[in-house]
Amino acid sequence: MQPFQALLHDGQQATLQTMTTDDLPAGELLIKVAYSDVNYKDALAYQPQNQVVRHFPQILGIDLSGTVVASHDAQFKKGDQIIVTGHGLGVSQGGGYAEYARVPAQWALPLPKNLTLETAMAFGTAGLTAALCVTALMHAGMTPERQPLILVGGATGGVGSIALRLLANAGFSNRMALVRTPDQQQQVRALGATATLALDELPKGKALARQQFDFAIDPLGGSFTTSLLPSMRYGGAVALCGNAAGASLPLTVFPFILRNISLLGIDSVSAPTALRQAAWTALAKLAPVPYQTVNLSDLPHVLNKHFTHHALRTVVKIS
Repeated sequence: MQPFQALLHDGQQATLQTMTTDDLPAGELLIKVAYSDVNYKDALAYQPQNQVVRHFPQILGIDLSGTVVASHDAQFKKGDQIIVTGHGLGVSQGGGYAEYARVPAQWALPLPKNLTLETAMAFGTAGLTAALCVTALMHAGMTPERQPLILVGGATGGVGSIALRLLANAGFSNRMALVRTPDQQQQVRALGATATLALDELPKGKALARQQFDFAIDPLGGSFTTSLLPSMRYGGAVALCGNAAGASLPLTVFPFILRNISLLGIDSVSAPTALRQAAWTALAKLAPVPYQTVNLSDLPHVLNKHFTHHALRTVVKIS
């Protein structure tokens, strides 16, 4: 029985608590957590009233990296460095905002080559989601040879900024970033955008608009997706991976039946292991992303301000 610190949500609030490994749920792997990170979903889960956490009390944190200290599965042994993202982590099973975690072995992946436990969490779920978006669009016909115009929404956030890097590394030259304010233009160009589009330049309220984009990565959802789809070029595809701008999606059928576009749903939570491994292989080829490092004790403050200030990825040093 090992005591440790964890950010525990009791259904009303999340606070740092002392727990023991006996408090952890069942699973084949006991992990000494080294790092976690902060995602949009983590900030939602931190709120007093949220629809993210399935039951309370719950240790938060949807990502972790660390070292196996006990294993009851042949895939992993004591001392192995691993990463865990998604599945039920921090939602239905004790998460990464704790010095120890216990998870099913099938949730874990070996730490990819060229990444450390720290730099892996600089990517985290945001990076995994971005890589899954790029993979899905390439399967839908997006190739560097065509040099399509690709619009990336939420480019100052985790998914969008990492998507820009992945696209550049894969040889795509026409990377347009959506910006909300003029001061974001320089920021997204530094992140890898070759062009920008102001949000208010996207036509609204039209069943069909001028065809502008071949492909798009959309972490926003809501009204942005509604405006984006009518502006897609014939045969284009949108990878939809988030709802930061809303969950409602008023649509007409016309972009689909008259322009043959595809709307691709991207799920990083339950993605098959083979897809995850391929995504992490792509991420490991990138230069390190900019990030800030905070401690476990800093999380309440960091999570509270995430919705208004998250220009950099945030890595959480756990132990």
